This record gives sequence, C-alpha cells and structure tokens, in this order.
Amino acid sequence: MLNEEYYERGIALMGEIMGPEWIAASRKRHDEAVASGDAERSDFSTEVLFGFMFNRPQLSLRDRAIVMISNDISENAPNALRSHVQVGLYAGLTRDEIREIVFMMTQYCGHPRAREADITISALFAELDAKKR
Repeated sequence: MLNEEYYERGIALMGEIMGPEWIAASRKRHDEAVASGDAERSDFSTEVLFGFMFNRPQLSLRDRAIVMISNDISENAPNALRSHVQVGLYAGLTRDEIREIVFMMTQYCGHPRAREADITISALFAELDAKKR
C-alpha cells in the first residue's frame, strides 16, 4: 500500500457511490493482493485516483465525472463507462445530461463509439431502474 490514508479515503468515496458490495469486493481484492505480494499494484487506483485525485478541490466530482465519461466514450471503454456513469449520477449529473455528453461526443470521436456508449448506458439505466422496483 502506498498510502493508507488515501486508500481508506478512496474506499470510503467509492463505497458511497457503488455500495457495500463494491467495498467488500475491493477489500477482498486487496487481501488477495497482500497475500500474493502485489498490494501496491492492486491498490494503486483506489489510493491515487479515488483517494487523492477525486479529493482535490480544483474540480468537483461532477466535473471529474464528465471528463471520465467523455474519455470512456472516446476510448470505447464500456466497463469503465458503466462505473463512471454511476459516479456521475452520484455527483449530480442527470440522465439527460449524460445522454447529452454522448450526443456531443459524436462530433469528437464519431458516431460508432457514441452509439456503443449509448447502448452501454441504456443497459445500465435499465439495471438501475430494475433495482428500484
């Protein structure tokens, strides 16, 4: 572990966003990585991204979510997009704003990538709606 304080901040923030199942899975990955001697690599994004970068005051979490969603669309990274859309919703983005980001990205990375993002996001929204029922 690089920095335990950042790790715990990262776990707390992502746990608020993603829920207790995410925390349990993350802690399990951490314990397995410690046992195999690979904790630094395993914990890196929790510490650096979630614990440090997300807590810097220069951008709000909402702004950071817009950056991440845009990047995920341009890189055609559906798994990251699912997580980052959830961050965006938690940070106050509306579904309409998220769909507008996708629409705008058609001009920057092309319709096929934006279409793939729309498919991923629509499936995520359907899953979230089903959980509410």
